[in-house]
Amino acid sequence: MNIVQRQSIIVFFNNIKKIGPIKKIGDVDYVSKDMHYLILYVNKSNVEESLKKIRGFEMVRSAYISPRSDLRVDYSQDYSAEEDER
Repeated sequence: MNIVQRQSIIVFFNNIKKIGPIKKIGDVDYVSKDMHYLILYVNKSNVEESLKKIRGFEMVRSAYISPRSDLRVDYSQDYSAEEDER
């Protein structure tokens, strides 16, 4: 089984009623109606093309690649068993 790497894109938009074309580009994970943004997942190999398409839409205020994949999530080296004994 081949696992495809995914990348999230944060998209800020003006009108929620017009986000239909954005939904066709990737998988929408979350939509905030109050703050007018959505999180979209696309294949990592197509992320630049998808970002260019998204930014071309009239209803999009801004779009950028989420930095979540670059963040460190393994903190096991920062934690030692000696600290637990105290």
